[in-house]
Amino acid sequence: MCNYIVTVKGVESITRSKDSIRAFRALGQERRFKILDLVSSKAFSVGELEERLGVSQSAVSQQLKILHEAGLVRLRREGKYTLCSINHSLLEEVRNLLNMLLDRRHMFSL
Repeated sequence: MCNYIVTVKGVESITRSKDSIRAFRALGQERRFKILDLVSSKAFSVGELEERLGVSQSAVSQQLKILHEAGLVRLRREGKYTLCSINHSLLEEVRNLLNMLLDRRHMFSL
């Protein structure tokens, strides 16, 4: 496998954004997409996500940990519950990077 370094002007800004790279990696699993879809409308507790997804609390917690570490969700304690909400600012950054790639697709002969 060959590794290529792309030196097209502007692409360097993509590689510099480690938060966005982590976000792209975190989005690579269907259940995490479902969690983001749910929390995009309102904050959910771990228990509510467990019910909606039909999986165990530990499975939800594992996926939330990945999403939280990637910066895609925010977790906050409210009494005995942990509430999860979406981080709109990072998703906006990811969207901007995708738009930049789409706008420059002609540079890569796509």
